[in-house]
Amino acid sequence: MSSNLENRPDDAGDYVVELQSVSRHYGDTIAVANVSLGMTRGELVCLLGPSGCGKTTTLRMVAGFVEPTSGTVRINNMDMTHLPPYRRDTGMVFQSYALFPHMTVAENIAFGLENLKWNRADRDKRVSEMLTLVELPHLAERLPAQLSGGQQQRIALARALAMRPAVLLLDEPFSNLDAQLRVRMREELREVIRGVDVTTLFVTHDQEEALTMSDRIVVMNAGRIEQIGSPGDIYESPESTFVAKFIGWCAVVEGTVDSTGNFMSKSGINLSGSWQPGSASAIVRPEQVRISSEGAFGTPAQARVVESHYYGGATRVILEVNGEHLMMHERFPFGRHPKPGEALSITLNTSEIRVVPTPGTPR
Repeated sequence: MSSNLENRPDDAGDYVVELQSVSRHYGDTIAVANVSLGMTRGELVCLLGPSGCGKTTTLRMVAGFVEPTSGTVRINNMDMTHLPPYRRDTGMVFQSYALFPHMTVAENIAFGLENLKWNRADRDKRVSEMLTLVELPHLAERLPAQLSGGQQQRIALARALAMRPAVLLLDEPFSNLDAQLRVRMREELREVIRGVDVTTLFVTHDQEEALTMSDRIVVMNAGRIEQIGSPGDIYESPESTFVAKFIGWCAVVEGTVDSTGNFMSKSGINLSGSWQPGSASAIVRPEQVRISSEGAFGTPAQARVVESHYYGGATRVILEVNGEHLMMHERFPFGRHPKPGEALSITLNTSEIRVVPTPGTPR
């Protein structure tokens, strides 16, 4: 498991955020178990996992809303474990945005600055800078109820960034937006965060958000870290079937790696390689399955179409191969889409297929 603090650039400086063996228990329930993570300046890290995996609790321990049962939370090399949120140099954008409904946009952004006793001129200047940053200077006098969901999100972000925090914390920032707006807003949010070079930790259960926004992804399961890595590492080199199934679609083919390092499945899907002997699973992604053609490389197989769904640019096909269900994304000739029951010759690109040990099997 990649849950240590060493997954960082070699030339990186001190951590801005560091969690050292952090746990949180609620009676006999373990919400977070022994999580360690280091984040460098300007890095955007995503906590990804299913509901109840501990990602929001981890975020709230960084924010100071939840105190760890054990372990240490450090920000800019200072122990923040037992300090309240207002002393942590963090800015947070909540899932509901939490804008004050009776205050104008400008007043919402200025709220934290006013509490810090900034003078009026400096406060107004910072509010203007933040509104320009999120490209909404014309909305300064509006109330939150007069804004769209996307506008409210940007104002909540401007309010969090107005304090120039060391760490920006985002809790499911796109969950209240429709699908089309969500795509646009994550692109805009990423651009704004990059512009201010703020270290950012965000929580999501949406794999697409994690893949498109993150420098690194922390996949969590049952309170523990399953794997830490770049989006490419997590998708292409998952360390467990849990990670593989949570990031993108895949088929998990169970089998055994023999003494020569080759994978042999119970259903007859066999792969040549040099894997560690023992019980294992092959992770087959849709892009690793192709229609057979002259000169194709990989392992040939005969398949039967189970389902076929046309998506315009490509067709998603569920295939049955020796009792296993695989998926393929393929662009077929115009007007020629495979039908259920049809036989197809396919090729598995064995050089890209990942084989992982069954949990409990020595690596």
